[in-house]
Amino acid sequence: MGVPDVISVVLGSLLLVVLFGPSIMCAIRGVKGMNAAELRKRRKGADRKNLLILDVRSDGEFKSGHIREAHHLPLDRLSAGLPLLDRMKQHEVVVVCASGKRSAVAAVRLKGAGFESVYNLKGGMFAWGGEDVVRGQ
Repeated sequence: MGVPDVISVVLGSLLLVVLFGPSIMCAIRGVKGMNAAELRKRRKGADRKNLLILDVRSDGEFKSGHIREAHHLPLDRLSAGLPLLDRMKQHEVVVVCASGKRSAVAAVRLKGAGFESVYNLKGGMFAWGGEDVVRGQ
């Protein structure tokens, strides 16, 4: 195997980690995925009071449009904000970002902090679309 082959293998491996790393970590840590249709259904169900939607996007992204009833805690402030969420460890927590990558990282952290039922919204706000979105708050 020559130097160009080794470089190709390393670059290919790095690309796989960037693209699939969060999903792999979710699977290893027991974080489940939830699609937008399932979240819509659960928001209307009898157990909706035990559902926490946690948006981990930046302040600007959140203000530009977020799911109604979502709580905002940006990923870069998640560690500091965990004590505020401590009383919700038994809730179903659905973590949201723009595409599903940052929320996967946050979901793994929540699972590691003792949250029992953590979901990553597959496709994030891109998959959610414009239905039931609040802007400017």
